[in-house]
Amino acid sequence: MNTAFAANDRGLLLEATKEKKTVYLLGSIHLADESFYPLRETIEQAYRESDVLVVEADVLAMESDPQLQQKVMLESLYPPGEQLKDHISAEVYAQLQQWLKKRRIPEANFNRMRPAIAMITLSLIEMQARGLDPKAGIDRHFLSQAHRNNVRILELESVLQQIEMLNSLENPELYLKQTLEQVSDMDRFVPRLTRAWKKGEQSDIYDLVIREGLAENPEYAPLFELLFYQRNREMAKKIQEFSERHNTLFVVVGAGHLVGAKSVTEYLEQNGFSVKQI
Repeated sequence: MNTAFAANDRGLLLEATKEKKTVYLLGSIHLADESFYPLRETIEQAYRESDVLVVEADVLAMESDPQLQQKVMLESLYPPGEQLKDHISAEVYAQLQQWLKKRRIPEANFNRMRPAIAMITLSLIEMQARGLDPKAGIDRHFLSQAHRNNVRILELESVLQQIEMLNSLENPELYLKQTLEQVSDMDRFVPRLTRAWKKGEQSDIYDLVIREGLAENPEYAPLFELLFYQRNREMAKKIQEFSERHNTLFVVVGAGHLVGAKSVTEYLEQNGFSVKQI
């Protein structure tokens, strides 16, 4: 694949400034492919100029921490004797069984997964089937550099916190149901998201990640409240705290957190930051 064009892809990079503090905000696609690289020089330069790297969660640190992996495993699975099918409706479980059959995955692989973990696993499998790879994710690209060069890394959340948050959903099967319904849309969704990110089109990213889903399924509003709006408020608060301690931050979060109403960007603006896309 010819990657020469990638360096001209805009990507979603914003610059937030307040007094003498600068926060670069890069919208990440957590699974990408080689066509995203090399990233535009402006993006890499912003990273090099920054004092610290700020991410949602340091997945690389988790991969080398057996104790943390054990905790994540415990949070991800039901205790022995409990099964996923006991915790979701027969209708949603039947949809999941259909999908497992289509993908030729043994049901036993999913038996004890909690609904949110089943949903993440299912999404990963579908994205990978379309050539995307978590190892090529934009957040991982910068995490690898930071670990290699001993750059300070700060987390807005943590892997464990993210899993606990997903498990705390009042209606956990809603997330799994939404994902199973989206599977048939993946063939359209993945190229559209890739194109929107490469062009740096904020409104297109917002439509894809948030607006269209909410318009089609208003009953998913509590899900978006938890997955985006609540987290955006907390992330913005932490970014502000970090910026009080460091002059320049390079923040990499999922692109959906930076666009539209009630985004991290909007909360930072409300707190006196000037934000522009660069």
